[in-house]
Amino acid sequence: AGSAGLGGAGPCAAVSMFPGGRLLTIGDANGEIQLHAEQQALRLEVRAGPDAAGIALYSHEDVCVFKCSVSRETECSHVGKQSFIITLGCNSVLIQFATPNDFCSFYNILKTCRGHTLERSVFSERTEESSAVQYFQFYEVYAQ
Repeated sequence: AGSAGLGGAGPCAAVSMFPGGRLLTIGDANGEIQLHAEQQALRLEVRAGPDAAGIALYSHEDVCVFKCSVSRETECSHVGKQSFIITLGCNSVLIQFATPNDFCSFYNILKTCRGHTLERSVFSERTEESSAVQYFQFYEVYAQ
């Protein structure tokens, strides 16, 4: 996993590829939760722009199985340590990355392209990210 730059126009000018991802589609039509999982591993491509990132998932036959744009207005969030959920209308998609490192690289690209120098919580302002991770890992073990 890594970035293959298409030019030197800053951090949002690259196309990044992440192999081995999984896709789960979640909907709640008719009041019932419906899940659909792609059975094969997929390749995620992120095309970064100044205000948004284009996300596309491809099968091993290079068929695009999911595509969307993620901007500051897009409803999305990380899930656990290597997944990301995007809600579009009434449906959501959960993208699971092959490794936590792939997820971190993806998430950093997204934060940069979505202009995530916005409001930071008091917790974020006062806490190093590595300390926060250790805290939540400790709490997870402690809670068991």
